[in-house]
Amino acid sequence: MISRRLLLNTVTLGIGAQGLLAQQAPPPTSITPAALSPWVTLSVERNLGLARQRLATQQSASDLDAARGRLLPTVAVESRYSELSGVIDIGDFINPAYATLNQLIGAERFPTDVRATLPFRHQSVVRLTQPLFNPALRAAYRATDALHRAEDATLDGAVRDVAAQVQLAVVGYASAERMIALRESTLPVLDEFLRSSERQLAAGTVTADIVLRARAERAEAEQLRREATRQRDEALRLVNLLLDRALDTPLALDDSLLTLPPLQLSDADLLASAFARRAELARLAQLSRATASQQRAAASSFAPSVALALDYGMQGDQLRIGRDVDFAVASVVLSWNLFNGGQDAARRERARLERDRTALQLRELERVVELEVRRALEALRTAEAAERTAAERLTAARGAFALTARRYDEGLAAPVEYLSARAALTAAELNAVLTHYDHIAQRVELERAAALRPLAR
Repeated sequence: MISRRLLLNTVTLGIGAQGLLAQQAPPPTSITPAALSPWVTLSVERNLGLARQRLATQQSASDLDAARGRLLPTVAVESRYSELSGVIDIGDFINPAYATLNQLIGAERFPTDVRATLPFRHQSVVRLTQPLFNPALRAAYRATDALHRAEDATLDGAVRDVAAQVQLAVVGYASAERMIALRESTLPVLDEFLRSSERQLAAGTVTADIVLRARAERAEAEQLRREATRQRDEALRLVNLLLDRALDTPLALDDSLLTLPPLQLSDADLLASAFARRAELARLAQLSRATASQQRAAASSFAPSVALALDYGMQGDQLRIGRDVDFAVASVVLSWNLFNGGQDAARRERARLERDRTALQLRELERVVELEVRRALEALRTAEAAERTAAERLTAARGAFALTARRYDEGLAAPVEYLSARAALTAAELNAVLTHYDHIAQRVELERAAALRPLAR
């Protein structure tokens, strides 16, 4: 069982560690190709999910304004005019006494037609109320402020997720485009080889299996080209969905995606950036603040509250306005909830448990973030090594095919050798494309995991 003190220290140290890492973290930077940045900007501007999250953030800002307003003075106007029945009329007691006095003094000095009901027929009041001491309201304001900051952090995380999604979609589209181009470039070669094999079969210089092998290679190339076309169209639709535009809107890409900026950040830099900038950590830290404030708000229910009330108005038996019927009242109002069946104690305990639960979530998320960064970094290093190996494989395959093609043209190589060399070259070319764009995709994942890209919301 983790003690309350340990959980409190965890939250405090966690928030403090994030502040320290924010000072030590490297400046925001991007490790993906510059050609992807315009797509990120467009997605942040146009994405419907982000627009929805911005509205949620604005709603939380409105909640914060409302919580702030409860600490400020309030001014209200109340007015009534009533038809009375069965109420006390003070004149019924005063008029006989005044009549007796008039008889005693022998003069009509006192009125005998006084009418004064309780309550008065008319009363209009302007009331100003200002809380002077109310710790529950202040704790509630701090909790609402923390919840607003948590919602703001949620928006930051949504922006990073959308930025990663659109980059991966564009990379997938570019990769499929390159694969289609490679497949299409091999089709004329395979067509020519098939025609040559058919002529040789007719001349009796080759057997039928060579023609069948050539037809199979041609059919496979066409099938894979169609699959690449499907992948390209799917990636295109995903990009346009993220940009909130027609799904068949074409994309304009150039060869700048082939250029990758150098990765000059150490493992420690990447972890520092993640701990300082990951929105999930910031959100949980703010939720921890909110639960702590909610706990204080529940505890403050046991304390008294003091408010100042100022009333100014008009009252009387007639609907009149004037100095002879106005009144003013200044009040200091004390309110103290001494017992309400244990509800406040239950609220305080629930807030404490929620704070402890949030502290555990924060500890767990810190471990998860570290795992994500390390996993993304290892995947990137593997992708970098794979791209270097793929380049070596492509160079060797090109050389081998050139030699085999020359020998085939001279009649020194069998058709099977030529087909095998051509297939090996095509496989090496496709592998080079896949490994390069996988390298870019791993850059995108690391950029998201370490929260490297500068935010523009």
